[in-house]
Parts: sequence; structure tokens; C-alpha cells
Amino acid sequence: MTSKLVTLSVKGMTCASCVAHVEKALNSVDGVEKADVNLATEEAQIQSNGASSKALIKAIEAAGYEAYLPQGSALPETIEVRLNVNGMSCASCVGSVEQGLLAVNGVKKADVNLATEEVTVTIETSSLDRFDSESVVEDLMQELADGVASVGYEATPDSESLGLLRETLGDYSSGASSNGAEQGSEGSGQGSGAGSTSTSFRMKFLTALPLALIVMVIEMGPMIIGGAWMEFTHQNLFVLNLIKLVLTAVVLFWSGSSFFTRAWKVARYGRADMNTLVAVGTGSAFLFSAWATFMGSTEGIISNHDVYFDTAAVIVALVLLGRWMEERAKDQTRDTLRGLMELAPKTAHKVTGDDIETVPLKQIRKGDRLLVKAYESIPVDGVVIQGDPSVDESMMTGESMPVDKSADDSVTGGTRNTSKSFEMEATKVGSETALAGIIEAVRRAQGSKAPIQRLVDQVSGVFVPIVMVVALITAALWFLYGTPQQAIVNMVAVLVIACPCALGLATPTAIMVGSGRAAEKGILIKDAVTLEQARSVKTILFDKTGTLTTGSMKLADVHLAGDYNRNEILKMAASVEQESDHPIAKSIVNAAAEEGIALERGLSIETRAGVGISGIVGSNTVEIGSVKTLDEAQRREAEEYISEAQKQGRTVLVMLVDRKPAAFLAMEDEIRSEAKEVVEKLKSANIRVVMLTGDQTRTAKAVAARLGIDHVEAEVSPTGKSDIVKRYQSEFGDVAMVGDGINDAAALTQADLGIAMSGGSDLAVSSSDITIVGDDLHAIAESITLSRKVLKVIRQNLFWAFLYNTLGIPLAALGFLSPMVAGAAMALSSVSVVTNSLRIKRF
Repeated sequence: MTSKLVTLSVKGMTCASCVAHVEKALNSVDGVEKADVNLATEEAQIQSNGASSKALIKAIEAAGYEAYLPQGSALPETIEVRLNVNGMSCASCVGSVEQGLLAVNGVKKADVNLATEEVTVTIETSSLDRFDSESVVEDLMQELADGVASVGYEATPDSESLGLLRETLGDYSSGASSNGAEQGSEGSGQGSGAGSTSTSFRMKFLTALPLALIVMVIEMGPMIIGGAWMEFTHQNLFVLNLIKLVLTAVVLFWSGSSFFTRAWKVARYGRADMNTLVAVGTGSAFLFSAWATFMGSTEGIISNHDVYFDTAAVIVALVLLGRWMEERAKDQTRDTLRGLMELAPKTAHKVTGDDIETVPLKQIRKGDRLLVKAYESIPVDGVVIQGDPSVDESMMTGESMPVDKSADDSVTGGTRNTSKSFEMEATKVGSETALAGIIEAVRRAQGSKAPIQRLVDQVSGVFVPIVMVVALITAALWFLYGTPQQAIVNMVAVLVIACPCALGLATPTAIMVGSGRAAEKGILIKDAVTLEQARSVKTILFDKTGTLTTGSMKLADVHLAGDYNRNEILKMAASVEQESDHPIAKSIVNAAAEEGIALERGLSIETRAGVGISGIVGSNTVEIGSVKTLDEAQRREAEEYISEAQKQGRTVLVMLVDRKPAAFLAMEDEIRSEAKEVVEKLKSANIRVVMLTGDQTRTAKAVAARLGIDHVEAEVSPTGKSDIVKRYQSEFGDVAMVGDGINDAAALTQADLGIAMSGGSDLAVSSSDITIVGDDLHAIAESITLSRKVLKVIRQNLFWAFLYNTLGIPLAALGFLSPMVAGAAMALSSVSVVTNSLRIKRF
């Protein structure tokens, strides 16, 4: 069975310990290969080999948390289901069954096979909204069966097909169930829910704050002011304690209710997290104070003066303040992804004949004709049919100047029409669009886990239980060698100061901001591992053609060496090359076209990678390839011309006609304007820059000299590029490879860090760790610099998080830290970590 990636939104996590619990629960599910849980995005990414989404959700819920499928992730545009049909006997039956099924709402296509008595039905998932989410499979199958029955036949679902349908629509049912309702109100970590979560904490904090202040004034006022207030307090101690008890109960069990409910949920499964520490700490202070209120006496061990309602109330208020500030700060880390998701419009103008209808974007299909009005965003990827607009493509390329478009030019969904209206044909919709690919790449990068996080995972798995033990030991020792009052106060301080929120947020927030900032700069990072790998690169290898150069080859010169004139040479060369899509082939064909030369059909065309192309034109055998194919005598005769052309950075090809040299073709590729500056930046960052090319050595060195590159690997075959990467890895350490072609794919995969230009081949892009959207080489240097910045921030976050807990716990245990100060410090620690991560936005 093929492994697949499942993304789930997880609610209720508050610290690194929660992350460890959820990961442990997911990894225990059969079929789960790997589970990465991100506290900042509140998402789990699970590599699954057979585990259903329902099973994964149940595992998370069994661990005491809530989970559901993120909005819009559950279904593809269409689904297929196979039915067995009884009673068909001829082609007429086939037509009738197809008609019966096509009459069913949502059926896009029905293919009937008379021989196998099967029909494959294609259904648009947008039509499933009319079904109840829990019975969607049964209802759909009944409608299809009814459709077949309406034309006189009987249909039953194929068991294998039905199983796949249940799995797919089971995911849909999960996402649209009761948990889905919560999704609508609270949202996923990436969605609008973050705002409502922040609002919830704000409302509860604003309720808790004045009540906590009243409790603190009643408790501390008499001790500070004394006099009549102190005397009044002594005379009405029980009533005042009762007032404080009621007010504190409201703060704890309404404003702070989530701490207790979450703590209870995980406790039922024998686990503890940040909520446990807050609940046990404040709950202990509350219960101790309640005991003192009703059972304390001036003669007993516990006096009725020994109440700590103010401690419990103020701690909850401070923790709520911290969570509110934390959620607001975390919300800022999601800005990039939210901004990307808002680029595409929610509707599109569909043209049908003379009618124009505004429809939801999800209803647009490939081939639809669309109208894009002036200053509107382009809804999906497509080609211009009518009109010549100017399009702002800055979100894809970073280039602020609009690009003029005309008929047959491609346009990208999410870019903006800055001029007049035009019509287009949709070629890619839904998850196939470039914008959807960027969003998915950013989402995966933000949800992934860096290797540096492993230490946090190991620590967080045992952190809270250890803190609980330390708190109990603290209470026991202070009870034995101090007073019960000191025991309860110092135990509460230990529990509160130890909350590992900052530890859990240290890495994911930095990765979220870093990958989001990279996307804004046109850099798509595969995952967090890539971010960490990029910073350690010591050597970077650049493919020459199409990377350091524009890849737009042109025929710079034709040097005759036989009995044929220039036009005859161009005619034969272009007639052979027109069968190839290589940049050199295209440039030769273009040169012939510019001179108005009519071409013939080449026969027996054969290409050999790294060597050249051959074929028959008329009665002549034509071969075009590397000068390396010449024998020594032939090479000596042309050495002067070849040497001079290569010194100018030109690539020289030899053209043989009937096995004899007939001409030399000098090809020229323009160097990118920013290439030299990028090379200088990389060298200043102590990174070895190497040019890797299949071009001739002299030509490669001439280009390298113009760029300031000291190391050149020339005349390398496509299969040999990965061997060069291996050699540099063994000699110098981590290697990055930058390429754009199919012949770079193996080298990109072999490299520790593969960087592909998005204008290159799909295979090169799929083999890379980083994809550069657009053609600006500056993004390569920026990706290295950004990764170093992100890792620096992560280390800072982890250092302060570990230091905070390392120093805070012993200080609290020894009685040097009051619970209220501990609460304030704990709240601010999480905010400081997220705020530090937000500095990456300024990169």
C-alpha cells in the first residue's frame, strides 16, 4: 500500500509535553510510519501506510486531546466508484445505464463496460454537501442504484471500490462532524480559529483580572495600610475569607476552567502536561485556603489567617494573560500562510455562450472560459484567450513591474490583473494550481520538525512527571523542616514556574516565521530538516546553463569548414535539430527561421545524451555534437577557431556532413545579470562556489572567470554530475546543488541540499529541497542566510527556555520565588520566545 501524508488539526495542546503525548498516541496506531506534531501550528503531520484518518483522530482523542481534518483538506474535486450492473445485453443497454446515472445529481461521467458488466462513475464532490455527513456513503450509493433502477437494471457497488469510497468519504465525515463544528468556531492552527482562541483568552483574562485584584486588595491591603483596616479584617475574617473564596472560585473554575478540564482529560490516561501543573498548583492553594477558612484556628497548625486565595487567583489571571499574548503573537507567525490563502478570490466569472455567471471558485473546472475584470485577482491557472492585460506577478516572482500578456500566454491564479478585462481558459484548478502548491509547500514546511527538536522531544516526554515529583519533594521537605504554609506556597511556585510552554514553542514558531518569510521572498522550503541542513552547507555547486546563465542560447557564429555555404549548413542543421527540444536545438531552428530558410523533414533522427544529434537530410548524413568527437587531425585544423571562441565563453559544436567536418557552430548563452553578485555573497559567507557543466573546459573557465568562480568542473556528463557531488561531499562536507534541468535531478537528490529553479523541469523541482519561484539567483544566497538566521533564533529560544526552567525550579523549591512572580515569569517566557521568533520577519 502506498504511503500517504495525513494532516490533522489538534486542539488542547499547551506545551512540549502535550506534543510528546500526541506523538506517542499517533505512533501507536497500526500503519503510522512517522508522526510530527507542531505546537505552534496546532497540527499533526502523519506519514501513514494504511491508518485511516478516523483511527488517527480516535488515538488523539484517547490521549485527551481533540482532533479533526483541516478545512478544505478532506476531498479531491472528483471521486470514482465502480458498480456491478446486472441485466445488460447490448450497446443499447449501455446507453440506457449511462443516461440513468448521468441524471443523478453530481455525476460527471459514467463509463459502462458491457463485457465486465461494470460501470465507473465519476462524481463531483461539491455535490455531496446535500448529504448528511454521517450517512454520505449510503445515501450516495442509494442514489446511484436508484439511477440505474430507473432505466430497468440493477446495480450493486464493487466491494473494493466501496472500501476506497468509505475511506475517502469517511475522512469527509470526520471533518464535517461535531469536531468540524468546532473547527468552524475555533479553526485550525492555520485558520481563523486562532483569532477566536485569542479572543476567548482575552475575555476570560478580562474577567479574571478585576476579580483577582479585588482578592489581592482584600488580602494584602490590611498588611500594607494597617490601622482600622487591619482591625476590621480581624473582626470579620471569616466573612472576608468567604468573599475571597467565592471570587477565587469564579476565577479558577470559570476563567481558568480550561486548565482543569484539560488536566482531567490527560489525567484519565495517566498523563500530565502544562495544564496539570497550573491546575494542581492553583487548586492546591485554593483547597488549602478553603480548609483554613472553615477549619483553621489560631491555636491549630493551620490558622484561619493562612489563606492564599490571592495567589491562586492572580496566577490564573497571569497565565491567562500569557496565553492571550501568546496566541496573539502566534497568530502573527501565521500571517504569511493566511496571506497566501487570501490571494485567490472566492468567486470567478464563468462565461457560457453569451452569459456570464459569478460562481464559487470550487465550481470552476478545467476548460472553463472565465472573465477576469480589471484590477481583479486571477482565480486559477490558465491561458489568455482574448485580451492583452498587464499582470502583477510579484507574489510569484518578486518582480514589482506588471508583465504584459497576450493570447496563449499563461497566467497564474492569485496574481492580479492591473489593466483591462480579459478572457482566459482554466488549465489548472483546485490543488493543481501554482498557488495551491505554494500554500501546501509552506504548510508542510511550517508543520515539519527540525532535527534540533529531538532534544526537546526527549526532555518534554519526562519533564512534567519529574516536575510533579520535585514539587511533592519540595512540599514534603518544607512541611518537615518549615511550616505547612511554606510547603504549600513553595510547591505551588515549583509547579507554576516549571510549565514547559516556552520549550514547546521555541522551535516551531521560528520555523513557521522562517518558512513563511522565505515564501514571501519566492523561496519554497521543503521542510524543517532542510532549514537546518542549509545552514551547514560548505560548498555550493551551480549548473551553468539555465542557472548561472539565462538558458536562452543563440547561434553566435557559423564557421564554414567544408564545401557548403551558410544557408545550406543552417538548413541541414535546423532540419535535424527541429526534432529536439534542447535549448541549443531551438536556437539553431530559430536562427534558420530568422533567415527565412525552409526546412526539410529529417529522417532517422537519433540523440545521444552529452554527445549530440544525428539524422539524414536529403541524401546527406548530418551529425552535430561536441568537438570531442573529432579525431586528432581534424581537431588540430580547427584548434585556432575553437580556442578563440571558447575564450569568449562560447560553446563550439562541430557539424559533420557525410562524416566530414562541414562547419563549426558557436553557441552563446547570456550570463544572468545578478549571477556575479550572488557568487560574491556566497564566497563572503565562506561557501565554496563551484561551476558544474557539461560544457567544454575552456568555455566553462571563461564564463567562471567573468563570474569570479574559482572552481570549475567541466565536460561532465549528466550521469557524472552526482559523482562530482559525492566527491565534494567526501572532501569538504555538506554540499548544495543548484540546477534546473532533468539532467540535474540525480545530482539534486545526491546533494545534502538540492535547490531547483522553478522555471526548470518538473523532475528537477520534485528532486529538490528548496525551490526558487522565479529566476532571481539572489534567492539562493538568501535561502542560506535565512536558514542560518532561523537556526540562530531557535538556539536562542531553546537556551532561554532551558535556562528559565533550570534556574526557576530550584529557586522556587528553595523558597526564593513567590508563586505570583513565578506565574508572571511563566507567562512572559512563552511570549518572549514567540516574539523573538517574529524578529525573523525583518529579514
